Amino acid sequence: MSHAAPTRPPRRGGSGGLRTVDLRNLPILLVLALGATGIAYSAVVPPHWLRGVLLLAVACGLAGVFRLLLPARQAGLLAVRGRFVDVLCYAGGGVAIVLLGLALPR
Repeated sequence: MSHAAPTRPPRRGGSGGLRTVDLRNLPILLVLALGATGIAYSAVVPPHWLRGVLLLAVACGLAGVFRLLLPARQAGLLAVRGRFVDVLCYAGGGVAIVLLGLALPR
């Protein structure tokens, strides 16, 4: 005689069976899209590569702002370490990219 585990009915979202959208990865997707746009711009328009580099730095700064303002659960993949260390690394990376971009000869 086999005893099958009781089955549960499938869970439904709160609004008529529609699934709720998980927005935890939206901040990292926005940062990655902005950074990729900056890199692509630098590759496609070489005479204006500094604009692409600055766009990449803005993406790093945006990551720091997201990490500062959002709780760890909503920050998704941006939350790697503690909040202070993450913000410091993202903001420091953005500042370093700007300074290195401005220091390079045109």
